[in-house]
Amino acid sequence: MKVVIVWTLGPLIAFGMAAVAGTTYEDRAEPDERLQQAHHSRDFAARRACEGKPFEWQGDVLVCYREQP
Repeated sequence: MKVVIVWTLGPLIAFGMAAVAGTTYEDRAEPDERLQQAHHSRDFAARRACEGKPFEWQGDVLVCYREQP
């Protein structure tokens, strides 16, 4: 009886661990994509706010220049 339980629980535990590992890998890939989207969105907003003039981000502060820095 104990052998049947071990042979049943072993594969279930293995499949469970594989499912968790696969989910974790996918979750690690998403933040890079979100970070790229955030930078694109941030630069888009800066171009609109500075009306096409040169700009620079200093931390979280947007600095618009009248001429080239």
